[in-house]
Amino acid sequence: MRIPFLKMHGAANDFVVIDARDRELPEPLAALIIRLCDRRRGIGADGVLLLEADPELDYAMRYFNADGGPADYCGNGARCLARFALEHGLGRAGRVRFRTAAGVQEARRSADGRGVEVHVGRLEGAGARLELEAAGRRFGGRLVHAGVPHFVTGVPEVTRVPVADWGAALRRHPHFGSAGANVDFAARLGGGRCAMRTFERGVEAETLACGSGAIATALWAVAEGDSAPLRIQTAGGDELVVAIEPAQEGGWDVRLSGPAEVGFAGEWSEPALAPAAKP
Repeated sequence: MRIPFLKMHGAANDFVVIDARDRELPEPLAALIIRLCDRRRGIGADGVLLLEADPELDYAMRYFNADGGPADYCGNGARCLARFALEHGLGRAGRVRFRTAAGVQEARRSADGRGVEVHVGRLEGAGARLELEAAGRRFGGRLVHAGVPHFVTGVPEVTRVPVADWGAALRRHPHFGSAGANVDFAARLGGGRCAMRTFERGVEAETLACGSGAIATALWAVAEGDSAPLRIQTAGGDELVVAIEPAQEGGWDVRLSGPAEVGFAGEWSEPALAPAAKP
């Protein structure tokens, strides 16, 4: 079977995007995801985005990390899939509403026309400060739930951080339970700006950007005394903008903006599905 796809990226956080509304994908799905994301034998990506039909909203988003496992949310992925949906005629008045495992969200084109803004909705603020020991060091930081869990730890300069070593050690720290957490190394730059590097679970490596990590870093920065909106400098060189306002029911109302780009379109060849066994 042939599976049409689009290769997209949000600030160099890259994805394979598949319109799965009228398409049966081979099971087990995890094995297909791993093959698609393989950077030497497959298309190569940090994860796979599936656009699926939804009975009430414009569509539903399902996201899988490169290791084949599902994740509740991906901020850059949500923005890329929203652009895909808008360009395929979904939504109204330039907006789409869609379902994620982390809740219903809305997205539109950014004011500059280049990127996409997603209205994430209400999130709790950053947790209390905590200190963890890993990789022979002590790390002070905060746990932030931005659709998925992130441990944000402040550093003087992100370029000097050995993300592969420290991130891998913190990502599976017992404090976060068996599922672990993403790890963001963040430096406050002043003037509402932060630099960030992320070790992402499910990819098990540093990614050049992380949308949920940018949100987590912004909530951490606000807890540390910064004012919103926050401009987050990613490892890939792009900026993500996180707008934060107090929510009526407590917590924060969050919007994430940044580039959502198309790399190329293609078709993936997959062995045909075996016919279903007769009862």
